[in-house]
Amino acid sequence: MYRDYGPKGVQFFFVYKALAHPELAGNYVQPFTLEERLLHARQAEKQLGTSIPWVVDPPDNRLKHALGDRPNSEFVIDPKGVIVRKRAWSYPAGVRKDLEHLVGPVARITKEEEIKLRLELPPKSAAVRGVGARGPRTGVQPVVLGPQLDPKGPPFYAKLRAEADSELLKTGKGKLYLGFHLDPFHAAHWNNFTEPLRYKLELPEGVKIDKPDGAAAKVKAASDADPREFLLDVEAWPEDKSIRLTVVYSACVGEQSCHTVRQSYVLHCRRDRDGGGARGEGAGYWDPEGYARQMLSRGKRGDKLSKDEVQGLVRPHFEHFDTNKDGFLDLEELKAVAEWLNYHHQPGPKKK
Repeated sequence: MYRDYGPKGVQFFFVYKALAHPELAGNYVQPFTLEERLLHARQAEKQLGTSIPWVVDPPDNRLKHALGDRPNSEFVIDPKGVIVRKRAWSYPAGVRKDLEHLVGPVARITKEEEIKLRLELPPKSAAVRGVGARGPRTGVQPVVLGPQLDPKGPPFYAKLRAEADSELLKTGKGKLYLGFHLDPFHAAHWNNFTEPLRYKLELPEGVKIDKPDGAAAKVKAASDADPREFLLDVEAWPEDKSIRLTVVYSACVGEQSCHTVRQSYVLHCRRDRDGGGARGEGAGYWDPEGYARQMLSRGKRGDKLSKDEVQGLVRPHFEHFDTNKDGFLDLEELKAVAEWLNYHHQPGPKKK
C-alpha cells in the first residue's frame, strides 16, 4: 500500500508506543528515556526492512493514551486532521479498501512477492542465556515505577520490571515480582566474578515485606544475560504510599569495560497501564499442540474455528492458513499458525 498510494499523496507512518509485550522477540525491555525509544524505532526499521517513517511517542505515552491505548491499532486521517477510519487491530486488507474508497483505486496493485525487504534479526544477546534458574511469574501485572534518572550517570544497563498479583493490587497484600532485565540496546552482560546484584527496599511505615533486601544467586558461568529475579511477600501496602528501591550490580560492555552501578526506583501499588504484558521464561513461545487446542476451546464447534471466531494477528491471515479452503481452521491448521508465530516472533526456548 505504501508503494501504491505514496505516489497519490498518501502519507504512511508507524507509531512507536510503549512495548505491548516486553521480553518478546529479542528480549527487549521497556525503555526509560526518549533516546532509548528512538533506538527501538531505528532497530524496528532494520528488522522490518521498511522505509516508512516512524513517529515516536514520548515517555509519558501521551499519544498512546490519545489513540485509545490499543497495542496494534490503525487510523486513517484526512488532510484536515479528522480521523475517518480506525481499527483496534491492524487489518491491511481493510486499509486498502478504505483507501480505494477515499482516494481511489490504483492502476496496478503491488504484489507481496514483488517487495524485496532487507530484514534483520534482533540484536544477539551480549552473553549466554538460560544458565540460571528462572523465578515463578504467573498471574501478575506491571506496577507503576519511576526510575530515578541521572543525566550525568551511567545508563540503566539493567532495567527493573516490577509486577504484582491481583490480591496485592486489590488489598495491599500479595506477591511482588522484581526482575532486573538487561537492556539489549546497551549490549551489557553480568560480571559474575564480582558480587551478585543486590537490592534494598525502603519501606513506608506499616508496610511489610518478607525480604526487604536481597542478593541474586551466584551463577557458575563467568558471564550471562539472564534476568535476576525475586518474588516477595508483601503486606499492608496502600496505593498512596510508595516504596524506594536501590539496586547495585556490575555490568560489562565487551570484555574490557565493566561498571559497578547503583541506581534507584520509586514503586507504587497500582497497575501500570503502559507496562505491557511480559510473559517470563519462554516468552513468546507457542507450543503448537497447546496453542491449537486452546484456540479450539474458544469456538462453538470444538474442532474448528470460523473467521469470526479468531482474533488478533490471525484474522488478517485467515485465508492463508485455511489450506483446505473450507472456511474454517482445524487442529492441524492452527498448529501451523503457532509455528508461524514462533518463526516470526523469534521467541526464547520453550519452558522446561
